[in-house]
Amino acid sequence: MKGKEVRIIREKLGLNPEEFADLLCLAGYQSMMNIESDFRKPSKLAVRLLRYLDGQQKKAALEFIKEFNGYETK
Repeated sequence: MKGKEVRIIREKLGLNPEEFADLLCLAGYQSMMNIESDFRKPSKLAVRLLRYLDGQQKKAALEFIKEFNGYETK
């Protein structure tokens, strides 16, 4: 998956880079920018999650993200 695709999905969902990095369990803004600029590739799991989210309507995707974030390991 190309960085441009990742950015388009992030923007479609209305999330900023920090929020999206948190969703993908990345360190933060810079890690997200590395993926969006094709300096780094997302993991296979992240790609599957992104493809799933991209296939959903925005409302359904955001509801999934809210539920998904409820399973944090803190």
